[in-house]
Amino acid sequence: MNVLFVALGASRRPAVVREAAQVVADGGSAAVLVRKSSTWAKDPLPDGVDAVELSALERRYRPDAVRIPLYRIPGLLLRVCFPGPLRGLGKRIDSAYRRRVARPIDRRLARRYRRDAGAVRRRTVERDLLHARSIDLVVIADPQSLVTVAELADTIAGAGATLSYSVAHERSPAGNARG
Repeated sequence: MNVLFVALGASRRPAVVREAAQVVADGGSAAVLVRKSSTWAKDPLPDGVDAVELSALERRYRPDAVRIPLYRIPGLLLRVCFPGPLRGLGKRIDSAYRRRVARPIDRRLARRYRRDAGAVRRRTVERDLLHARSIDLVVIADPQSLVTVAELADTIAGAGATLSYSVAHERSPAGNARG
């Protein structure tokens, strides 16, 4: 089972570490969505558990209409045009292109596609967490995460994941009843 723990407040760190270790011991995979990874320095996550910062996900978000023409196509062209021993030259040209052309254009376009912070959060969580990691269960680990998970409830349900407050309570007596 693939489990995502949403622990934005980090108030229940020991419980999250225990439950994540239990998921990994049972043969599943676990990821913890945190606000800042520095708050987890006192209680490190067990091996095999990934900490994902929500702000880093939102910062990296680019819609396909921006990402493909600005980054993917030029990178592909450079890899094709500079194969083998010319790869180093291609990497230097790529880094200069990103620094001088792509990043300034992306910063200007970001004002448009990052206007709605809720929509950006929904898209990043859906694309980078729920679908990329095939999440089956989303555990709300602390009270501070409740508002964020409430905003993402439709996205989580649409991805086929279920919500829970603990790994032990993954199935309610009514099953997956939706009303």
